[in-house]
Amino acid sequence: MLPFDPFGKQSSRIERLCVTMSLKLFEGDFMDKKRVIITMQKGPLYDNIFQPDIMEDFESDTNVILNDLGRGFTTEELAQRASDCDAIITSWGAPHIDLSVVQSAPKLKMIAHAAGTVKGLIAEEVFDAGITVTNSASVMATYVGEFALTLTLTMLRTLPRYSLGAPADAWKDIACAGNETLFGKTVGIIGLSRTGRSFLRLLAPFNCKVLAYDPYTSEEEAVKLGVKLVSLEELITSSKIISLHAPITEETIGMLDAGKIKLIPDGAVFINTARGILLDHDALACELQTGRFKAALDVTYPEPLPDDHPLRKLPNVLIPPHIAGPTVDGRRDMFRCVVDDLRLFWAGKKPGNVVTRQMLATMA
Repeated sequence: MLPFDPFGKQSSRIERLCVTMSLKLFEGDFMDKKRVIITMQKGPLYDNIFQPDIMEDFESDTNVILNDLGRGFTTEELAQRASDCDAIITSWGAPHIDLSVVQSAPKLKMIAHAAGTVKGLIAEEVFDAGITVTNSASVMATYVGEFALTLTLTMLRTLPRYSLGAPADAWKDIACAGNETLFGKTVGIIGLSRTGRSFLRLLAPFNCKVLAYDPYTSEEEAVKLGVKLVSLEELITSSKIISLHAPITEETIGMLDAGKIKLIPDGAVFINTARGILLDHDALACELQTGRFKAALDVTYPEPLPDDHPLRKLPNVLIPPHIAGPTVDGRRDMFRCVVDDLRLFWAGKKPGNVVTRQMLATMA
C-alpha cells in the first residue's frame, strides 16, 4: 500500500500499480548506483578538472556528492561525509586521509586521485586496510614530458634572447648563446619515471642518442626503452641536454651537488621539471653566471625563488612558475582518468593507474 494517493480516492487499481512500479524502479536505480564524494570545493580549478560533459556521463551511473563548504574538507569532515560512500575522488587541496576515514566508511573500497602524487596525502595504513588507490600521474606525465621537450627546444634555439623587453646586449659575450638543433644530439635523462619516459617517447623523431641514469631500471628494461644506462657522472659529462625527472627520495635529495653541477659541459642545456630540492641552486647559479650553459627550471627550491636570487638575473636561465603539469585544457583528462579507473574497478577489473604502498618510496 502506498503511503499517499497521488490520484485521489477515485484512482484506478492500474494507476496505483503504475505509480508503485515507477517508485520501485526509481528506488532501485538510486540504490544500485555507487556513491562517490569529490573533495575539491567549487572554483576555477574545479571547473577545469570536473568538466560538465564528463560529469554528466559519470552521474549516469553514479551518485556524486560535492563539497558545498566553499573550502577544502578537514579529515574529520571527510570521514563524516564519506560514511556511506563507495569511493572518494581527491585532487589538489584534499585533506590527509588516514584510517579514521576508512573506518568511518564501511563501503569505501577505492580512492581515486585526480592529480599526480599521493605521497603525504594517503596514509600507509589506508593501503594496509585493503583500499585500492589510483592517481592520474599517467595523464600528468604526458604534459610534463611535452613541457620538457618545449623547454629543450626553447633553450637550444636560445629563444629568451629574443623575448620582449630583453636588453639588446643581454647576451653579449655569452658562450652558450648559439642557435642549435635537437636532431642527433645526446640526451641524458635522470630518472626513467613516468615523466622521464614521456619525454623519451617525444624524442623519437629527433634521432637522439639517449643515456639514462636510474638505479631502479634493469638493463633488460633499458634495452626495451632504447636507452643506455650509465652512471650519473657519465650522463652529465656526455650529454648535450640533461633533463631531470627523478622523484624525491632520501637518495635523490641534493643529488646534483656542486661537484656534479661543475661536470655539466659547456654549451649544454639543463632542464628540471622534477623537483627543486634535488639540486643545489646556489652552485647552479655560480656555474650559470659563467655563461657556459643554459638552464630551464620549472621547479626550484625554495619555490618560488626569492626575488633577489642570482638565478633570476641571468639571461641564460628560464624560470617558468611550475607549469609543466596539465594545461587548463588538459586537466579534464585527469577526471576522465579516474572515472575510467573507477568503472574498471566496479566491473571487477584492475584499474589502469593503481598506486601501491611500495610505490610511495619512489613516487615524486
